[in-house]
Amino acid sequence: MSPQRTPQSRDEFEARLRRIGAERYHDLHPFHDRLHGGGCTPDEVRAWVINRYYYQHSIPKKDAAFMSRVDDPALRRAWRSRIEDHDGTDENEGGIRRWLRLAEAVGLDPDYVASCDGVLPTTRFAVDAYVRYVREKTLLEAVASSLTELFAPKIHANRIEGCCGIMPSPMTARCLTSATG
Repeated sequence: MSPQRTPQSRDEFEARLRRIGAERYHDLHPFHDRLHGGGCTPDEVRAWVINRYYYQHSIPKKDAAFMSRVDDPALRRAWRSRIEDHDGTDENEGGIRRWLRLAEAVGLDPDYVASCDGVLPTTRFAVDAYVRYVREKTLLEAVASSLTELFAPKIHANRIEGCCGIMPSPMTARCLTSATG
């Protein structure tokens, strides 16, 4: 039997999660290092936009799957903002629409990107597995898989700087600033 551990405080738990993210998060992959460092070609950036769009457009489905399993109305109301951030509202166009503007800014046809016809099979497999994971695993595991807010601000800043170095234009900079997620 393993020894019992003392529960961590909220600050200790968050610090532990941040350490894990600093060691293992996807931004450490060599491709992301090149993307954030301005080392990708314009075609590689376009391929990333197409495939990342598939992930972005799947996030509301993932969050809806989570919400459908939550009994607490307060938690559902709080989580709903995650869907609205991507799908938009009457007052906010949402991240998915901003990703399509980014696609256009880097020279892609937004309708083609929205069709998801150009998404790599491996991307589709991984993203669909993520949505399925949240739908089928425990609520705790589903929440834990959705903690990107801990790491995203730093990653977005690096991504914007790197991509603007590859495809410099005011429109690209504006779109990257509003779309990255």
